[in-house]
Formats: sequence, structure tokens, C-alpha cells
Amino acid sequence: MARQKGIIKLKGTIGGITFYKTSQDGHLAREKGGIEKSRIESDPAFQRTRENGSEFGRAGKAGKLLRTALRALLLNSADDRMVSRLTKEMLKLFKLI
Repeated sequence: MARQKGIIKLKGTIGGITFYKTSQDGHLAREKGGIEKSRIESDPAFQRTRENGSEFGRAGKAGKLLRTALRALLLNSADDRMVSRLTKEMLKLFKLI
């Protein structure tokens, strides 16, 4: 993960490099990469990837249900990474079942 330095801070994509800002880490840049979506969806070599993605999706939805149920308690929360930590814990819970 590259950090942006200098006076001009960029947002958006230029030539395959995406510039963005996070509240905790500041201005960052990353290169676009990865495999095409169509190949992941159809290639037998990516069967486990599809299974893992499905499991992660279920964990995210379960986390959203919990956050929705506890919305009144979470309104004053200033933690930007709570969603990712909750998803991680939901994944652990699903692996126990």
C-alpha cells in the first residue's frame, strides 16, 4: 500500500492506479490487479475461491443483521473498522458450526 505524499492529494483512478483516502491511514494509492471476474466464476481451478467468497458473503450478511439489531447502541461508535472485525468473528463462528 503506497502513501501519497506532497501537496496535491488525488482521488480516483489514473492508468491502473487507484488513489483514495481513509479516515485512519490518510491518502493512499494501490495498483489494480487480479484475475477477470468471468474466469473466477467459471474456471474449475477457482472452485475453492467461489466457496470461500460465498462463506465470506454469508458472514457479512450475518454481521449486518447483528449490526442492524444493535443499531441504537452503535450510533455513537466512531470505529471505522468494526464491520471488518465483526465479519472476521462471524467467519470464526461459521467454522465452529
